[in-house]
Amino acid sequence: MTNAAAALAPVRVEVRDSARGSILKYKADRGPVAFVLAMFAVHVAVWWYATPWLAVLSIAPLTLLSVFVAPINHHDQHLNSFRSALLNRGYEIVLALQTGVAPYAWVLHHNLAHHRNYLKQRPHPQADESTWTRIDGKTMGRIEYTIDLLLRHQSDIYQVGLKHPKQLRSLLLMKLPLYGLLGIGLWLNPLNTVLVFLVPGFLTLTHTIWATYEHHAGCETADPLLASVNRDNRIYNWMSGNLGLHTAHHLRPGVHWSLLPQIHAQIEQQIPREQILTSFW
Repeated sequence: MTNAAAALAPVRVEVRDSARGSILKYKADRGPVAFVLAMFAVHVAVWWYATPWLAVLSIAPLTLLSVFVAPINHHDQHLNSFRSALLNRGYEIVLALQTGVAPYAWVLHHNLAHHRNYLKQRPHPQADESTWTRIDGKTMGRIEYTIDLLLRHQSDIYQVGLKHPKQLRSLLLMKLPLYGLLGIGLWLNPLNTVLVFLVPGFLTLTHTIWATYEHHAGCETADPLLASVNRDNRIYNWMSGNLGLHTAHHLRPGVHWSLLPQIHAQIEQQIPREQILTSFW
């Protein structure tokens, strides 16, 4: 039995949160969906009403708000929030406009690439698309990692897409309404569209990459129980949708984010203590 299989074997998940009769799959998504829609309404209101100077001053608060939308986008592209495909596609557009990550971009770069390759780092020929090592195998610093991934993530998405044409087709099709809305915004109010959507979206994407560095950097191993740094802090996991329970997420990437504490509790004793941080920062 492989390390991954051995780690998965004892893990059991009890689903108590199914939202039967609801447009959502899980009750736990009510809060995140409400937050995302409320923050999108704030973006639209600022875009519509703000003067150029007020729009400039809004960049920082809008980026801060979008930083908390980013993990929701991550979770939604692992497991869609709505039962309706149409609602999911519309929700993905709303998420993309706030986070700078297009629909299906997470699916290709993260789900179908990083999750399959995170145990392989450069100079491995099939190295993780979110690799934290240089060509010579040495560990990058956090800033270097952020710049490296920011510069190449788009080309990586299309390279992975060539191996997964169905998901690549979905990515390209979803860019039509996304770019269409941005095009309309640029036509009606070009300056506010840049200041309210494009700049905060780019800054949020940059922060997302920066934040992911600590998840795996320095953990070069073939054992999934040793390959992630966890942040077991209640406030951090409340704000990130349990992304701090990162080993559990990699063992069961298709499990809803609200169920990760169950998995973490079952494997916690197998994770090195130094790879379970308890601080918020």
